[in-house]
Amino acid sequence: MNNKIFLMIKEKLSDVLILPKYQPTLNTLAVDTELEKIDWTPARLAKFKLAVANELELEEIDISGTLKETVDRLDNLYLSRYFGEMWKPTTDQYQYSGWGIVDLINNQNPKRVLDFGCGYNQFKGRIDNLVGIDPYNNCADYMVDILDFNVEPKSFDHIIVFGSLNFNSFEAIRIRFEKLLSLLTDGGRMYFRVNPGHDKPGAYYVDIFDWKFETVYALAKDYNLDLEKFKIDNGDRFYFEMVK
Repeated sequence: MNNKIFLMIKEKLSDVLILPKYQPTLNTLAVDTELEKIDWTPARLAKFKLAVANELELEEIDISGTLKETVDRLDNLYLSRYFGEMWKPTTDQYQYSGWGIVDLINNQNPKRVLDFGCGYNQFKGRIDNLVGIDPYNNCADYMVDILDFNVEPKSFDHIIVFGSLNFNSFEAIRIRFEKLLSLLTDGGRMYFRVNPGHDKPGAYYVDIFDWKFETVYALAKDYNLDLEKFKIDNGDRFYFEMVK
């Protein structure tokens, strides 16, 4: 769950639910709280929804279901707007996770390559036998998150993960990492570029995970993978390779 959006919603609720009768609601607010069941007045509800929509620069918001479901829905809308309309690729800037990855993979005669979070699908037609997926960019071969990408296990001998395993909690990272690992053949290789906690202009509510070497090492150890490379890429990114 996006903790930045969660905390922002709590703040906006406190701004609107200022009467003493609302204090027990604020004190017991949790991920399973159903916002629509709060004893709203129409004016307070409208003020709250407008405040959240303005903060995230969205036209309107849906608060149905639990607080967690609301946060996840808003997170998806925010990421869709940022990565679908604002974000631009910076492949030229990277030494290890830039264009050199094309020859690095092609020289190994790849049978099938997955580019998870492919963005504008720049490696398509450059890397042999590549399939690009991305939930937010219509240049992808399939607009889908990795958790909803239903193909046979061990379908890919190379998987590129450049900037796409970067968001929200470690639990959110781990579940996607496990899905990627299930799609990798035995002996296959994954290539990562991760962003160790840096915000980008216009993306304040993108909840970026604070990657560290220790996190990478622990993942490799937990899943019995070989961590073959770990490099600083362009000064503020980590590049690493894991082999199954």
